[in-house]
Amino acid sequence: MKDPFVLGTILAHPDDETFGVGGTLIKYADEGVRVHSLCLTQGDQGWMGDPERPIVTRERLGAMRAAELAESGRRMGLASTTCLTYPDGALAGVSGDEVVRDIVRWLRRLRPDVVITWGPDGGYGHPDHVAAGERALKAIELAGIQRHEPALGAHWHVRRCYRFVAAADFVDGIREINKQFADYMETLAVKPERWTRDRLGAAIDIREVVERKIDAMKAHATQEPDYREWIASREKIPWLFSEEVFIREFPDAGGPPLETDLFGALRGMSPGSLAKRA
Repeated sequence: MKDPFVLGTILAHPDDETFGVGGTLIKYADEGVRVHSLCLTQGDQGWMGDPERPIVTRERLGAMRAAELAESGRRMGLASTTCLTYPDGALAGVSGDEVVRDIVRWLRRLRPDVVITWGPDGGYGHPDHVAAGERALKAIELAGIQRHEPALGAHWHVRRCYRFVAAADFVDGIREINKQFADYMETLAVKPERWTRDRLGAAIDIREVVERKIDAMKAHATQEPDYREWIASREKIPWLFSEEVFIREFPDAGGPPLETDLFGALRGMSPGSLAKRA
């Protein structure tokens, strides 16, 4: 049996781990869980700062965002952050086999017990998020097949997988106070699903670590407009940022019973049972 537990995230952009599930990651890192984050792009098509006084050139933006993620990860207590260089904004157009191979290699090297990835609607419809979730699920499946590309490492079975989603009341709150973002969501091909409470598989209370999440968000200097908007939203509707919610991909895919601990089912297993599933 591995000790301690290992949690992995497979997401799309260098700020997804922090803005999306940062509270959850901090919570488990504090408990001694080894938390590793895999980012499939460097977010190199993002904001560069005021056009009159850019923070960084376009050519250097990707490397800067990867460094921001590393610093944010340090603030959250992550064991590692990894940024691949697939094209920001065009992840869905990249060969799935290529991306999946890289994820399988990462999974077999770090051997997470639990994996978090994007939900089927990518949180709010972002095509990179949707693609990241799809590629992650395929890689998780293949990583556990012993005969599948042994050169990528010894096979590894992820024990539980959760998909990060935006709760229906959260999306409603954002629409109410941020019309610009609400309008942006309407331009995307995939619209956010209505993730009501009865459809959720897990909800992690982050109230005790939310200030540390904000501190980690501030490591993403190139995302300043976004984190300022996030902080302003929290001031208007404080309850919006009290938890991070997930649907369960496996086992027992879907929603209820609502879990409050992503490792709850594993904590009750004997060392022998865990070892047999490795």
